[in-house]
Amino acid sequence: MDENRNPVQDAREMIGEFCREVAVLVLVFVPLEKIVNKGGFGLWWAVGTLVVSAVFLSVGIILEWSRL
Repeated sequence: MDENRNPVQDAREMIGEFCREVAVLVLVFVPLEKIVNKGGFGLWWAVGTLVVSAVFLSVGIILEWSRL
């Protein structure tokens, strides 16, 4: 652990973690919801799910890197 880093999480780190977790949850629960409700999980739903997840993941990573 870096000696200069504050051991308490700051807001950017917490929001970054949240965004990364949301990215994973979107990838898990959107397809599950579409399959369970028999709405069908088509190509556009798959692409939309990947895009939304990638955006959240990118924001989370950027927030983590900006904190260093």
